[in-house]
Amino acid sequence: MDYLESLVAVFSHLTCIAIFYHLLVNLFDWSKLIKVTPENISRLKLCLLFISIAVGYLVSSFILSVLTLSQELFFAFK
Repeated sequence: MDYLESLVAVFSHLTCIAIFYHLLVNLFDWSKLIKVTPENISRLKLCLLFISIAVGYLVSSFILSVLTLSQELFFAFK
């Protein structure tokens, strides 16, 4: 069972990271905030990747915590 939970956690983390990266890249017009040069674009993408890793991991951890809590509550009242 631990193997399955670990697999779900990894999948959840990667999915949330990918969703946030996609949102950050497509939702904002970054050319209004930074000067558009090839050097700055690669730096911005790296920065967005790190931000999406941090936020995606936090959101995924929150979702997994809520799921674990709901499982514990379900089995406590069973």
